[in-house]
Amino acid sequence: METCKLTKFLGASLEGILPFPVSVEINIKRGIPRFQITGLPSPSIKESSDRIRIAIENSGFEYSLQNILVHLAPAGRKKEGTYLDLPIAAGILYLTEQLPPSEKLEQFLFLGELGLDGSVKPLKGILPILSELKNLGFTVAVVPFGNRQEASLLGKFPVYSISHLKDLVSLAKGEIKPEPKGEIRIRSEVLAWKSEFHKSQLPAIRAIQIASAGSHHCLLSGPPGAGKTMLAKLAHGFLPRINEKEGIELLGIRSLQGILSDTEVERPFRSPHHTSSDISLVGGSSSLRMGEVSLAGNGILFLDELSEFHSRNLQALREPMEEGKITISRISGSITYPASFLFIGATNPCPCGYYQTLIKECTCTVASIRNYQSPFTGPFLDRIEIFYHLGFSGSTDGEKVSINLKSIRDSIQSAADMQYRRLFRETGKLYNGRLRGEEVERMIPLSKECEVYFWKAVHKQKFSIRKVAHFRKLARTIADLEGSEDILLRNMEEALVFLNSGWSPENRAVT
Repeated sequence: METCKLTKFLGASLEGILPFPVSVEINIKRGIPRFQITGLPSPSIKESSDRIRIAIENSGFEYSLQNILVHLAPAGRKKEGTYLDLPIAAGILYLTEQLPPSEKLEQFLFLGELGLDGSVKPLKGILPILSELKNLGFTVAVVPFGNRQEASLLGKFPVYSISHLKDLVSLAKGEIKPEPKGEIRIRSEVLAWKSEFHKSQLPAIRAIQIASAGSHHCLLSGPPGAGKTMLAKLAHGFLPRINEKEGIELLGIRSLQGILSDTEVERPFRSPHHTSSDISLVGGSSSLRMGEVSLAGNGILFLDELSEFHSRNLQALREPMEEGKITISRISGSITYPASFLFIGATNPCPCGYYQTLIKECTCTVASIRNYQSPFTGPFLDRIEIFYHLGFSGSTDGEKVSINLKSIRDSIQSAADMQYRRLFRETGKLYNGRLRGEEVERMIPLSKECEVYFWKAVHKQKFSIRKVAHFRKLARTIADLEGSEDILLRNMEEALVFLNSGWSPENRAVT
């Protein structure tokens, strides 16, 4: 008589936002009845032994009073969460021959938490797991019924949803149909067809048009009431339509925070207060939670009253602004979160707000202005690609001008489509502003005429290596807005106007 049985089912676990496969090896043999789990399980997984036993009994199955050993491989990697309840229970039922014989079950990816009544409860983080686990040998995913909408979005493999442990019998018999491919519903910002603006705001509107089209970080400076916050919110409405890749990323971040109730997405607009801590901005704490830079992914991170932020907080933004991701390291571990946001900052030039404006005379001392601008260090400013200073206000620049916002948004969408066709296949990037390193020169060639102008301007302005790349990327986005396949000399000239090669000399108190 056979005294030992062994099987292996496939599960997964999350390490921060990064999933990894877990091989659930189950061995049942005669001996003293016990249920042991090895392979660095977290406390929530260790507790699952009693939870799984009761769930099996309350589902109408028989629980085997034998020696059950569950090993979670790889053994040296800690497993968190309750994703492995379902593969463990399915493996036990399969070994005790309470499920119909089916070799295919061992090729399924099982994810789910069990209730004491045998119900399969929905979990957060299902979408990131399924979207990142590739080429692991599984052909089908089995998820809780409550996660069926997000799990079916990918369409890369069949997805089955079950609501109770008893449904495993129907699954093994092939009586459950896979979920149809889901669709991402996109909620777009509604803009007025036309709106009126003061003449002094028109160059700033052009600045945010370029920033929105190519995902270029932007800094607006000006007196109180000049419209800096309004322009940042306008940029949110200008952003291109969400494509499927961005929609999956946005839903994945929401899935990590809680169970998705729907698949409707919109680009985020996060505006943390200047009293926010560096942990709330970039993430951290003992739980290694994500911060505003990650929650603003594929959207806008708007910092109003930028001068009021602590310098340490602004320096913490340097890595995510440059790399599009943030690595958080604590004693409890290290996690890398996505942070592909568009940064827009707004600040007054001095404490009273009227330094070098044509509205009223500034009453601040040179020392107070220098201290007010002190959070803007060189390394932080070197990551800003577009700068514009509004020196006027509505009371000083005369009549208003009517602007067709729809045409601006259409030009941004056309530019985004051009960038997708040019960049995505070779680099996986969607926008010029996201290009890094050798990608910049390879994907953004210049004509001889533009090359001469480019290097002449670089040497004259004494640009850093990073700023040289910004110059080229900015010119490419302006050409895309015009629908031009080649960068023209006028595109280079306009890029040089908006390019911020450090804090603008017109705004420094040392002048």
